[in-house]
Amino acid sequence: MKVALVALTDRGMVTAQRMSEGFPNTVRRDFFIHDKALALSKNHTRNDTQIFHKLGDIVPNLWQEYSVLVFVMATGIVVRQIASLIECKDHDPAVLVLDEAGKFIIPLLSGHLGGANAWANHLASQSGALAVITTATDGRGLVAPDEYARRYHWQVEPINHLPAVNRLLLEQGTLKVWSSYTLPPEYTWLNDEHYQFLSEDEKEKANVILSAFPDLNPKKDCVYLIPPVLRVGVGCRRGISPNAVLEGITAAVEQIGASLKAVAGIYSIDLKSDEDGLIETARYLRVPFQTFRAEELQSVIEQEQLSRSKFVSEKIGVDGVCEAASLLGTQMGRLVLPKVKGQGVTVAISMENFLSWASGPEILTI
Repeated sequence: MKVALVALTDRGMVTAQRMSEGFPNTVRRDFFIHDKALALSKNHTRNDTQIFHKLGDIVPNLWQEYSVLVFVMATGIVVRQIASLIECKDHDPAVLVLDEAGKFIIPLLSGHLGGANAWANHLASQSGALAVITTATDGRGLVAPDEYARRYHWQVEPINHLPAVNRLLLEQGTLKVWSSYTLPPEYTWLNDEHYQFLSEDEKEKANVILSAFPDLNPKKDCVYLIPPVLRVGVGCRRGISPNAVLEGITAAVEQIGASLKAVAGIYSIDLKSDEDGLIETARYLRVPFQTFRAEELQSVIEQEQLSRSKFVSEKIGVDGVCEAASLLGTQMGRLVLPKVKGQGVTVAISMENFLSWASGPEILTI
């Protein structure tokens, strides 16, 4: 994860550097300081500090490149800078605003899914600042479904149903949940008294459904939480366009009735490790792209008795790519869609057998 800390004044940069100490060492932190403040600052010798002349020149790029933006300046300045960039809850970065002295931390945008609220609370606990949380559910001590989605590395669909569902939580104090998976007993969600978990035959009553296979038109007071359970294996011709790859993957995912948000990664043979079409598609879907050696793929093909292609074998020395690659992408999954052919691309999909293998450890505070 990448964090950008932006300051307009020398005092603001001191605060930004102090706050950055609250981020884990595994997080990349880059600093941006206004050139007029640079002359006054005595703390600008870091190699990760970049200089800007106009805030509007850097914010659009930061918006695309960083998952957390920390602005040390007036809230009004930040609002004007980001207003035209705001897209939707599941794409926008977490945006936090601090005053120069670092007394207050305001999670301005993407409080739940982006983690801005969690980051604000975490930084406040590390620095002694006051986190100014304004989301209604947090104010009442309730954990919203999109906050649980963040904690378990899930996504929400449809995102525009969230306001109605969260409003229902506020009004009723409870939400009904149906899950197509067995939740690990250590998940704190199971012990949340504000959520009622339904039996197998009560799905139609649910306001929150945990599944990678959402209905196309769910009721207005219902959202799906989508776990990243699908691993997509791809074989393709050299020079394939990202659009062709994305179209092939989208068609395959739709064929099994799943959400594209359930895709956890794209996998192929190491000969394709530099294939721009695959790399760009993975970047667009915000998932990793990983490749495997031919002998690894061949071993899975023989072990699982997967389909074989004489043409592929003659070209690259292995009997197939996409099915074996998708299986190798799982921890211990199963093939749910054998090879399907598109325009210059072949796609196969495997799915994890257990939710815990797809969701990762629970994140309570970041």
